[in-house]
Amino acid sequence: MSWWGQPADLQPVSRRPLAMQAADQLRHRITLGDLKPGQRIESAAKLSRELGISLPVMREAIAALSYLGLIDVRHGVGMFVSRRPPAARVVRAAARRAKRGELHALRETLAAEAAARAASNHPSRNRILDMHLMLEERSLSVHTGSPSTFTRADLEFHRTVAAASGSPLAAALERMAGVALWTDLAGRARRLALDPDLAELHRQLVEAIEAGTPDAAAAAARAINAAEAAAPD
Repeated sequence: MSWWGQPADLQPVSRRPLAMQAADQLRHRITLGDLKPGQRIESAAKLSRELGISLPVMREAIAALSYLGLIDVRHGVGMFVSRRPPAARVVRAAARRAKRGELHALRETLAAEAAARAASNHPSRNRILDMHLMLEERSLSVHTGSPSTFTRADLEFHRTVAAASGSPLAAALERMAGVALWTDLAGRARRLALDPDLAELHRQLVEAIEAGTPDAAAAAARAINAAEAAAPD
């Protein structure tokens, strides 16, 4: 049964989801040079057998590595180690020196500024529709019971909001912050996905941007990031 069907206070949350452990094993093989840039990676089915995990869990791990830019998934062709040095490597170097709280605080500041700017810019109707679509994707992802799917949908929503600010830099920084915090957020995905107050704050953020109220948009963005940072493991 998926997480959404279980009472929140009865199902323990793993600090390190199995999919994240599998992703880490592949990441280590890439960073250590066992898997070279451009090299084809074994199929998800074969990897799942080698690691002794289910295929859905392996696919979650692959989705995480794809988001981080470490692998390229070419549908109908296969999976390959990324040839380009992903932003994840740059962020990871900084993350070694930064505490989790510092990363969340930085993201909160960036998100509030981007949300306020988006509201001030009065985004086009297409931008607004994109935000509503991403908000719906975030809501639907809750029902998959997949930490990776939910985390990806949530980060894509915030990247869309940042893009609505009209600043390519804001969108790039939001993506980099998401990369740095992926494992942290995925490890608490169930708590975040089942929090009705957090879902309401996301809705308020979109409404504030659509209404053109910068202060309300910034407040919602700050509240979202503060709640995500404070959520228990």
